[in-house]
Amino acid sequence: MMNEFLFYWLALAAYVISSIGYISGLAFNKPDYKKIGRLLAMGGLVLHSIALVIRWYQVGHGPYISTYEILSSTAWMAVLLFVLLDWRQRNFTNLGALTLPLAFLMMGFALLGSREAKSLPPTLRSPWLVVHVVFAKLAVAALLVAVAMAVFFLSKQASRNGNSKNFLSRLPSTAVLDDYGYRLVVFGFICLTVMIISGAIWANNSWGQYWSWDSAQTWSLVVWLVYGLFLHGRITFHWQGSISAWYVIVAFFFSLVAFFVLPYFIKGLHSQYMVG
Repeated sequence: MMNEFLFYWLALAAYVISSIGYISGLAFNKPDYKKIGRLLAMGGLVLHSIALVIRWYQVGHGPYISTYEILSSTAWMAVLLFVLLDWRQRNFTNLGALTLPLAFLMMGFALLGSREAKSLPPTLRSPWLVVHVVFAKLAVAALLVAVAMAVFFLSKQASRNGNSKNFLSRLPSTAVLDDYGYRLVVFGFICLTVMIISGAIWANNSWGQYWSWDSAQTWSLVVWLVYGLFLHGRITFHWQGSISAWYVIVAFFFSLVAFFVLPYFIKGLHSQYMVG
């Protein structure tokens, strides 16, 4: 039987070297280094995909139950989204210098959780769970890439030297970073909305009620409101620039705490499966 963890570690190594390629290419203006980073990102994505497929086959369900599975598959989704964005807009290639390190750090944290295979309880065998999980991962991946854009936006703005020949000048303009970061947040917010609605339908089918104020439900709603406030401020009060960038960064790390840290301390229907 194929070894899942062999492919996992190979993917992790590919992401690490890819990160070095992207960072070196950006810092020293070496296009060949960035090409190596891109190839390794795609190669790592293939290896990571194989690891997830093996996991799926061995445990009999998608990689979305334990903390290990959730973080691993979310990192995979983030790299996939970046690779697609890089293919669509090559001027975003340099974002790999931050997106890939965040992805391999997420995979590293995944290894701290239990890798024990867990069977899927009857209440979780629902197509609505698949919809719920897929859109949750899309949301986190989109918001993670938005954070990368926000960090680079702030870096360029702080340098006050966007036309110089330092490495920041090789990033997209602040206007482009701000615009695409906003688009990614809109996409992430839509995914969060679908995640919450599909989760409520699944809860009603499994437990007979759409909303029980379970800790995960409550914190998901809080995260949704946080990003809803951002979009309201952006549309109504024209939040742009550094205000927008800082909000995106703080909101994302708040989301990580809500989704991946609080379940360790607040017990609920979600935490009994993903913790351990």
